[in-house]
Amino acid sequence: MPLLDLGRFLSRGVGFALVAAGLVYASVSDAEPIAPKVMVIATYETGKDRGDTPGELQYWVEREHLDQAITVPGIDHPILTNGNGLYAMISGTTSRCALQMMALAMDARFDLRYTYFLLSGIGGADPVRVPEAGAVWVRTVLDGDPAFEIDSRETPAAWPYGTIALGATEPSKVPANVESAPAAGVSDDGAGGVGRIVFPLNGSLADWAYGLTKDVVIPDTPGLVAHRLKFPEYAEAQKKPYVMEGESLGADHFWHGRIFAEWARDWVRNYTRGKGALAMADCEDQGIVLAMTELDRLGKVSFERLMILRTASNYVLQPKGVQANDSLFENLADSPGYIPALDANYRVGSVVVAELLKDWGKYEKQVP
Repeated sequence: MPLLDLGRFLSRGVGFALVAAGLVYASVSDAEPIAPKVMVIATYETGKDRGDTPGELQYWVEREHLDQAITVPGIDHPILTNGNGLYAMISGTTSRCALQMMALAMDARFDLRYTYFLLSGIGGADPVRVPEAGAVWVRTVLDGDPAFEIDSRETPAAWPYGTIALGATEPSKVPANVESAPAAGVSDDGAGGVGRIVFPLNGSLADWAYGLTKDVVIPDTPGLVAHRLKFPEYAEAQKKPYVMEGESLGADHFWHGRIFAEWARDWVRNYTRGKGALAMADCEDQGIVLAMTELDRLGKVSFERLMILRTASNYVLQPKGVQANDSLFENLADSPGYIPALDANYRVGSVVVAELLKDWGKYEKQVP
């Protein structure tokens, strides 16, 4: 009996005698491998999995009927599935999410070598590029954590901000010898020994996902309309939400404000050698790609099957005339983009999931 069904069997009160008699086995060697076709990664849930204020997981649970649970040691929330190849998990927030990704992959019950992973999350958008509730298929993830930092009250007057790349000696510069994809066994010494900063995802897969979803209609709400009027200097922010591709910047600290936004734009532009621009900011993408990179090296997962879809729940900076701290805590308490962004993520992401499941015979061994 598969482990997935064992818990439900025992819960009916008829399994105890069989277990006592040695007729039901839960050993890894006897169980069929659990081989998800698609694993949706939500980074958090606010309360219950259904019926209350949603987090990133809830719409997937409710709308895809993820009613079966699997407990995995090292993961705080059970893995959920509908039994049709779609699974979902909560990774946890910040780069600590890497630990739970590792725990999943190291559980011997799971075979994840052909699994497509979809990180389905919200984030902060740069209004220069993304309207609120807009959806971004991420092509490149940048790690914003490895840095020197000086408190803004002590930075030189000529500096735009106090965050400096490791290996550099002034803001808005990155070491010349840092490459986005170093050769095996070669350290990015210019990044202070921490390794890669830039993680390109499978661009062909991102393009494919974008092509499937570029015409998905994301509802425009009165709250979004009213909020965008506070940012009249950004033409892109005045648009209705839509689907696009772009870069994300992951950092453990939840930053906000116009000065930090300047740093983030410079960080993405400089580390991509001018080929990328900040679209979304979040706290987990860097942890996910670090874990997936290592797990790919170990043969546990396929990094080329990782997709990241971020939808804009708020902007990374405040409207003109508003203090950054007021804007930050207003966003946290009652962002008009929060529910629309969660809904948009499911609307867009579910199209790709449905296609993968529908033609699994094609996509199991052949990545789009």
